[in-house]
Amino acid sequence: MNRNLSELQNKAFDLVIIGGGITGACLAADAAMRGLSVALVEKGDFGAATSSASSKLLHGGIRYLQQLNFAKVRESAKERVYFQQLAPHLTYYIPFIIPTYTSFSKGKLVMKTAMMLYEFICTGQDSVLRDGSKKVPASHFLSRQDVKKVVPGLQSEEITGGVVFYESHMYSSERMTLGFVETAQQHGASVANYLEVQSFLGADKGRVQGVQVKDRLSGESFEIQASLVLNAAGPWIPMLNKNIGGAGVVNAFSKGAHIITRQLTQGHAVAMPTRKQNQAVINRGGRHVFIIPWRGYSLIGTTYGPYEGDLDDVCATESDIAEMISDINSAMGSEVLHSDDVLHAFAGIYPLIDDVINTNVYQGTGKYQVVDHAEHDNLAGLVSVFGAKFTTARLLAEKALDEIVKKHGARFDKKLTRCQTRSASLAAGNIDDMQAFRDEQVSRYSAVLSASVINNLVTNYGTDIQHISGLFEEDASLAEELVVGSTIIAAEVVYAARHEMACHLDDFVFRRTGLGTLGNPGDEVLRHCAGLMGQELGWDQLRVDEEIQQTIKGFPVDRSNAKKI
Repeated sequence: MNRNLSELQNKAFDLVIIGGGITGACLAADAAMRGLSVALVEKGDFGAATSSASSKLLHGGIRYLQQLNFAKVRESAKERVYFQQLAPHLTYYIPFIIPTYTSFSKGKLVMKTAMMLYEFICTGQDSVLRDGSKKVPASHFLSRQDVKKVVPGLQSEEITGGVVFYESHMYSSERMTLGFVETAQQHGASVANYLEVQSFLGADKGRVQGVQVKDRLSGESFEIQASLVLNAAGPWIPMLNKNIGGAGVVNAFSKGAHIITRQLTQGHAVAMPTRKQNQAVINRGGRHVFIIPWRGYSLIGTTYGPYEGDLDDVCATESDIAEMISDINSAMGSEVLHSDDVLHAFAGIYPLIDDVINTNVYQGTGKYQVVDHAEHDNLAGLVSVFGAKFTTARLLAEKALDEIVKKHGARFDKKLTRCQTRSASLAAGNIDDMQAFRDEQVSRYSAVLSASVINNLVTNYGTDIQHISGLFEEDASLAEELVVGSTIIAAEVVYAARHEMACHLDDFVFRRTGLGTLGNPGDEVLRHCAGLMGQELGWDQLRVDEEIQQTIKGFPVDRSNAKKI
């Protein structure tokens, strides 16, 4: 990928899409694959905000079963499979345990009935898959003893066992978002991060004809012309729309924090009820917190509460971390987690339709909205697209573009194809047999790299591993791990700066790779990475030092002593 600002300035587009999170990325890829000319702009880095601050789950919709929302169950179950098809290298299934208890509403009979209904609703979901190994495994039950083996700290005497079902998990939600961006560009879209939209062109005359943007790297401002503008900026939608008096779409914000800790379970995720309420019709207890095995550690989330601060200044605080530790210890029935166990923490903002946030009740419903401002505000040429869930971002893009083509297709003056994202693969995901592909890459590069490093490259880059290999084949030093045992190699730094639009050190540390997943890797490692990026991007020593300091601010927990920096 490359930042072609000249093309953005000198070409009139069918669509300008604002926001490079998962919603905007899906819109850009879908639109470009249909044959529309597309510009995608993001004021920060791709997938750096809400899209990265999640449990990395592509939910199969079982949570909607409690709400008796069967249509949403079916929708979510199908969408998680589409992601497995789109990006088989980035997705895998993880066994999830829901404990059963002595009470009737939380007992084995109720759960067995629920799982039979759930699997009936999900019938046929695997039909699109080319790789048979990507089919969703069947659910099964564990005894009380088996549950305690895989969740050693679980002490509740009321537990009678647990049901195991399988959720789709992402190794990196950030690279999933980037995959859609890369796919959009491969199909002709012009994409750029660090381009901030300042205003809508023509809004004062009743028809939006593009956007005025500012390049946050150079300070340059310029116009991008387009027949239609899609505002997919997530939490920032109302901030842009208020300048034109447009519909807000988003009414409130909640903040959710996650923590990374030592491993608490043995290969299984577990959903534990807390003392907080939920909106289920059939209530099995409080809102659940998830403990998910991830990269050899546990990913735990999420907290939930109102947020009224600066949307650009969201972070996990000491109180967020303390709340999560308290929730886990309470749910487990023992002091299994302490502050010293926390290696890293992150937080994100989740836009909601509700006017008021209830701190005790989870209000995320998975609803999405497409607002044509010609109908709501007498302002033609602007559509706001609000996505509520990572899982349904592809579907939202399909529905939004179907409606846009139906209403505005004549303005584009070209023959368009139908949505292709149900059956296509992302740019680096055209792999029909994932295990065979892994085995092939291990055999090919085993003389240079360890099997763990090769598998990590396959997971993150899919078929693009060939481009990484070209770098370390030219310079053997680039095959070295940045941190021993991290499986992340120096070639990835160069590749991120040269081919993946990594403009800052933290783009690489937090989003192009998982180097920052377990906290600050240390000054020496950061300086090495900054030096490699600096050689690619022309940084002087002052810039290198600034990039290191800015990256350190992204670590709310000091890995060496688990204290607030």
